[in-house]
Amino acid sequence: MSGKSGDTNDRTPQTTRSRSLIETEAIIVAYAMSRLDELFLRRFGFSSWREAFTSTGERLEVASASMKNLRDEFDPIHPNSRRGWHKRPLRPNRQRVLGEFCDASDEAVMDIVARLLSGDKEVEDLITKPMTEEKRRIENVAERLRTGRLAEGHFIENSERICGIPTKSLLDCRDQACGFDFGVVDQSALAIEVKGIKSMRGAILFTDYEWNQANRRAANYWLVIVGGIPDQPRAMLIRHPASLLSVTSSIRQTSVISWKATVIVSSG
Repeated sequence: MSGKSGDTNDRTPQTTRSRSLIETEAIIVAYAMSRLDELFLRRFGFSSWREAFTSTGERLEVASASMKNLRDEFDPIHPNSRRGWHKRPLRPNRQRVLGEFCDASDEAVMDIVARLLSGDKEVEDLITKPMTEEKRRIENVAERLRTGRLAEGHFIENSERICGIPTKSLLDCRDQACGFDFGVVDQSALAIEVKGIKSMRGAILFTDYEWNQANRRAANYWLVIVGGIPDQPRAMLIRHPASLLSVTSSIRQTSVISWKATVIVSSG
């Protein structure tokens, strides 16, 4: 889809769509704008953010200024050059979108946005409406991600002191969804996961994939916990956390994106 392609907007009339549904769709697209940054512009064929705000706003029945403001709300938790609304806590419906999509791949997020902008009814029924209608407790995902990002920055600057690995030897794997944050040059078996907490005592969360990696890699999976974020960061290294930490599992309903292909297996 391109911002210049003139694709037909197949949406149902606005009178049949609630304002909360429209707002949720706009929040999802704005979240993608902030998270993907320049990749969003390239993927959808926009030459500028002004064009992106105008075009997506028209498709979603939202003012272009609202699209910009929504994007700016997510900027403090993403590593882009904008500061955004760094003094404004995210509202519950923003928290819900963040919680639903923070573990999804960039490709999945872009696919959902493309389908939302084209008025895909299936995405509306399976993702947007449940997020709008469901009344559930919203965890503070934004604060957790912000704290984690600060912890990762502290580790990068102080990795040699924390675990004996020079910064120049770190391999940044944070965007690869591989179950850990950093690899190490010339030590392919070693994986390092970084977690941050605001005080010196608190809970940390592992995704299912991270915990599986911790169990599979055993002593080659290192956990760095940075406490005292952001004012007095102090790091602790745990080698083989799967053997040392006592954990409990939890299950939550979330939007899961899957990918389907039709194939033909030839007899030859």
